[in-house]
Amino acid sequence: MFDALEKSLSTLKNSSVLVSDGNPGVEEELTVALDFSDGSRLEAVFWRIIKNGATGLSSFDHQHQYGLPARIDALKELQKELHNKTVTEARFDKETGDLLIQFSENVKLQVFNVTAYEIWHIKFADGTEEYSNNVRRKRTPDGR
Repeated sequence: MFDALEKSLSTLKNSSVLVSDGNPGVEEELTVALDFSDGSRLEAVFWRIIKNGATGLSSFDHQHQYGLPARIDALKELQKELHNKTVTEARFDKETGDLLIQFSENVKLQVFNVTAYEIWHIKFADGTEEYSNNVRRKRTPDGR
């Protein structure tokens, strides 16, 4: 059922990525857009960085201050983390519907699928697309 998605994700290997605001002008929720050098594009709302085996910054940190001198700009931080990195592996978690993209220098981007709403969307260079809410339906026996 997920073979096509997994095959498409494998095409991201060796791609670099540019990170931008996927929904400019909307301040309530940060949507990031990742444009891969192969022509694919991922838009995601909920994500976190894992670096050297430790959880780092996440989308949930965006615009929080946590006692720091300034609010966290999660978009800028994600841009810094993924700058000059290449994809070494991209996987789909069949249990959760999450995406896990491994980059060079031991950096991972985990994209969460936590609701029935469309919170991530990926369009591959060949024109095929997948949405988080469709993946969620496919993994339940009754389609719910």
